[in-house]
Amino acid sequence: MGRKNTVFGEKSLYNKWIMFMRFIYSLALLSIFLGAVLWPSLSQATHVRAGEITTRRVSETSLTYEITLTTYYDEIGGRDAAGPAANEYTICFGDGTTQSVTRLPKQFINGRTSSINIYRTTHTYSGPGAYTISVAIPNRNANTKNLQSGASETIQFFVSTTIFINPALGLNSTPRLLNPPLDSGRVGQRFCHNPAAFDPDGDSLAFRLSIPQDIPGLSGCRGRNIPTYLDPTRFSRTAENGGTPTFSIDARTGELCWDAPGEEGQFNFAFIVEEWRNGVLIGEVTRDMQIIVVDQPNKRPLIQPLPDLCVVAGTLINQTVTATDPDGNRVFISAFGGVFNVGADNQPLPAGELIPPAYARLVGGGSVTAPLTQPATATFSWQTSCNQIREAPYDVTFKVNDVPGRNITSLVSFQTLRIRIIGPAVQNLTARPTATASGRAIQLSWSPYSCAPSTDRGSTQLIIYRKEGCTPIDIPPCTTGLPANSGYREIGRVAAGVVTFTDTSALRRGVSYSYRLVAEYPDRSGSLNGGLSVASTQACLELPLLAPVLTQVTVDSTSESRGRITVRWSRPIGLQPGDLGGPYQYRLQRATGLDGTDWTPIATINTDLAPSAPDTLYIDRGLNTTANPYRYRLEFFYTDPATRQLTRLDVTEPASSVRLATTPAQRQISLSWQAITPWSNQNQTHDVYRSRSGPNGPFNLIAQVPVTNPASFTFTDTGEDRVVADGNTSRVLSADSSYCYRVMTRGRYPATDARLAGLGLLTNYSQIQCATPLDTTRPCPPDWGSTASTAPA
Repeated sequence: MGRKNTVFGEKSLYNKWIMFMRFIYSLALLSIFLGAVLWPSLSQATHVRAGEITTRRVSETSLTYEITLTTYYDEIGGRDAAGPAANEYTICFGDGTTQSVTRLPKQFINGRTSSINIYRTTHTYSGPGAYTISVAIPNRNANTKNLQSGASETIQFFVSTTIFINPALGLNSTPRLLNPPLDSGRVGQRFCHNPAAFDPDGDSLAFRLSIPQDIPGLSGCRGRNIPTYLDPTRFSRTAENGGTPTFSIDARTGELCWDAPGEEGQFNFAFIVEEWRNGVLIGEVTRDMQIIVVDQPNKRPLIQPLPDLCVVAGTLINQTVTATDPDGNRVFISAFGGVFNVGADNQPLPAGELIPPAYARLVGGGSVTAPLTQPATATFSWQTSCNQIREAPYDVTFKVNDVPGRNITSLVSFQTLRIRIIGPAVQNLTARPTATASGRAIQLSWSPYSCAPSTDRGSTQLIIYRKEGCTPIDIPPCTTGLPANSGYREIGRVAAGVVTFTDTSALRRGVSYSYRLVAEYPDRSGSLNGGLSVASTQACLELPLLAPVLTQVTVDSTSESRGRITVRWSRPIGLQPGDLGGPYQYRLQRATGLDGTDWTPIATINTDLAPSAPDTLYIDRGLNTTANPYRYRLEFFYTDPATRQLTRLDVTEPASSVRLATTPAQRQISLSWQAITPWSNQNQTHDVYRSRSGPNGPFNLIAQVPVTNPASFTFTDTGEDRVVADGNTSRVLSADSSYCYRVMTRGRYPATDARLAGLGLLTNYSQIQCATPLDTTRPCPPDWGSTASTAPA
């Protein structure tokens, strides 16, 4: 792919230029473009047009940096100055030392009208700190209008780069500017330049305008803003579409625009590329550049806007780039970016500044299109891979030149394509109940993760996240990791090659758990750019049904010594064949009191969990149900296949019997009852039974009480029988009689758990409690009659 750009000259050299053009036009169309059509020269000028300094740390054991000065010289008007006289310059390292550095072999570009010149050396710093590397070069071009018109050749060219050395940053490279700054503008038209900045470490870049610098005196290492510098808008009339002219740079893409030049001539300006890592500024590179503005009728070509792309690693990108020319001229589409592995000099990037291959291609670019084929198209093609995943996007800068007729300067337009390459989600995540020696557990499984790059900084890891509940979350497209407000929390990490994880951390009964996995990629060269993958789909498990659940604790008989309670439970509804090893065992425990915790084992039941096995009921006998309520819980054991030992998997939530209390009152008796159970007895109807003939009955249903919360578990009996289907026993309660009661509660497990709710309505009886109403009516006073009696004297 060609990387050809145009530097444009003044009209005073056009005769010599036309002769050169005739020679070029004898070649193919591509040779025409690469020749002098696009790159006119300067008259009465020396050689320096533009330049910058870049650095790269090359050693992990020492603070040794490779330092590169890149300059762009005029090889026509400044040929003599750009020759042997420019073979060596002194670079200041910012630590008080300097070194004379010799130029590497010159690279001619643009039909030998310009050259790229590389001066490269290494330097070892003594310790961490901020260092400003700089160079001063004599012989700026003459006649630069906004520096010191008529005397700009007396101003030295000075550029600098600041690096912040911190051992914790590891190996770091400053951004490279891949697009040579050799474009031209036209009076009255918006001019733009994009440096195609590429940071091989994936650090964030930000751009801001600066002012060209020189040095006071003839030598030194500290620059200053050129005192005679004028903002380019001082040479503007209006913007291209009217309004106030502007000179600005896009802080995100680096596209610098002057809208619009108002007069022809030569202009210099500068901008700074900031390098940020994890929110910390770690370097700045200054580019000082020059453009030539011409006053000709040619209109700049147009390139269609490009969308930002976000693709999963492994995607083949084929993005069409479309350009047209309002004048119908031929156009030339080129592209710049680290994804091509080509520097501004059209040479491969150094090994330490490469992205992993495969590299991108511009199919159909780099050639001149005929007018009849407009709009012209090229295809950006890139087979992405997992090794290219990083947090920062890749920027690709597309440039279109027009190829006008002879003696007409070529103009340009730019568009930036921003590409994020993200890691794919872990696939086929599932969760199933299991157990470990410590009790209840959930085992996660997933397919082998196929996108796990490794670097010298580490390997890819899988992060396991969990949250309570199965509510789905809305994750926007191209989001990596999990949103901070998603409710998920990290519970573990495993290597990318692992395909299972067992969660035993604080799992609670009655709670559903959701899981997601995210891959975390290693950093490269010490920069924080590995990033995260897309989150997996969620796997949700309702853990409560892994073990049995109690369904009944009902008092069958009330007695001080022969009381009886029936306890029932479900089988482990969520347990599937093969989840746990058999045989299995239930162990029932009892404690005295509604909330007793002094557990006593009362039964051991072995089972194979066959549907017909009588293993979900136990009648507890010999109890004092008159004085005490009782509380029960059930342990569930499975056989560990490794040890063949019974191992406790889980224990149910406790459930108490219903406890009834009576309070006598004036010819009435107040009832209240309570129970502490894992199911809810609220928002149901509870039945009240009464016997007028003692604790042995018969009992009649006298009321159905709608209850809401535990405070409403009450009823006052005044003697009325409100349910007459089993006979009407209504009559006033007598203080001479004892009345006995029992209550039946109704309850359900929460409807939010469909399988528990499927256990249906749960009924439980209280103990029998007897009471006698009070009669506080005072007797009538005696009637002595109307005749007074006389006591004996």
